[in-house]
Amino acid sequence: MGDWLLRPQSYVGSEWISPESVGLYAHEKVNYTSFHIGDYEAIKGAAIDPYIALRDAYVQVRKRLVEP
Repeated sequence: MGDWLLRPQSYVGSEWISPESVGLYAHEKVNYTSFHIGDYEAIKGAAIDPYIALRDAYVQVRKRLVEP
């Protein structure tokens, strides 16, 4: 709840999905990605096949979220 009050989306309106909140969310994700692009490049550079490496990483993260 505390983080929600600090996000601009909570002040835009009462609708869950509004054009303003979509724009703010997209900006937030693009900004996050711009600061972490080096992580992606490191994974891609170290892998023989980047698609397989990213797919396996995704599956491992999903398993970790599901299993207690």
